[in-house]
Amino acid sequence: MKNLRYLIIILAVLFNSCAASRISFNVLAPAPVIIPNSVQSIAIIDRSLPENSDLNKIEGLLTGEGLEQDRLSTQFVIDGLNNSLSTTDRYTVMRTNELMVGSGSGFMFPEPLSWQEVEALCVKYDVDALVSLETYDSDFIVSSASSEGSILNLRAGGEATVNCGFRMYYPSRATIIDEFHFSHAMSWESGGSILAAANAVLNKNKAIRETSFAAGNIYGQRITPAWYLVNRDYFKKSKRSPDLDMGARMMQLNDWDKALESLERSLEAGSTKDRGRAAHNLAVVYEILGELERAKEYTTLAWGRYKEKKSREYGYILTRRINDSLVLENQLQKN
Repeated sequence: MKNLRYLIIILAVLFNSCAASRISFNVLAPAPVIIPNSVQSIAIIDRSLPENSDLNKIEGLLTGEGLEQDRLSTQFVIDGLNNSLSTTDRYTVMRTNELMVGSGSGFMFPEPLSWQEVEALCVKYDVDALVSLETYDSDFIVSSASSEGSILNLRAGGEATVNCGFRMYYPSRATIIDEFHFSHAMSWESGGSILAAANAVLNKNKAIRETSFAAGNIYGQRITPAWYLVNRDYFKKSKRSPDLDMGARMMQLNDWDKALESLERSLEAGSTKDRGRAAHNLAVVYEILGELERAKEYTTLAWGRYKEKKSREYGYILTRRINDSLVLENQLQKN
């Protein structure tokens, strides 16, 4: 039994030493909605004011929401949208103070703006297109509340939800390029004293505003290229190839030149397994450096010649990224 225990420990150590590590970095991905390259500048307006202000006030009283909550929260939606659109140089963005009447509902679009109105606004702000927040509604519910052994140790949970509808108007072609309605929810949890739990409930407006900002970001990522964090597996240990070890350490230090030098040496002089792992790591480095075609070549080498299994799926990922890069190049091209 004692020997068996030692064997299990040894196997665990060997497994951990061979396991791949993970490195994270940001990549720029194309927008899901293709916007004409002739659209280089955008103005953002708020067209979500309710048609029936009296009905909106009654709703606010019945739901416990502040009478001005939705009107103020829409500004956080627009802040989030403006933040998202500003992460790349795809557009010149004008955040306006325009407030217009829309449907007053988070679920139903109003009639589109007339093209005379759209053209007048685009001329006023000297832009090519107009992005309009046309519907907005928010809700906040307490989803759970409990005490853990004592009334002085409370936990409470809730969920803030916003419903948004956007239109993107392009007057030169008299076209609504995009019309999109969606819901976004964020959960919260608080614990501690009675006072802390009560404060959490009272801070529901803060939760709604944070959710609204996130919703604006989400729509921005629909119409402009956006940065995303991705994770890639790489090999950091080898019993027989010091160069593979060194290359992995240089990857951890973001010293890509030295990483490439070490991994190339491992690829030339290592065992079959180490060559496959070196080729895989080289693919990761070249992807980080933005050389996707070269990265793909190394996954082909790692899987095709050295049968490194991780590189097979990685090759598919790189193929998708290469295709996306062609779309991205077109989206970022200036008219």
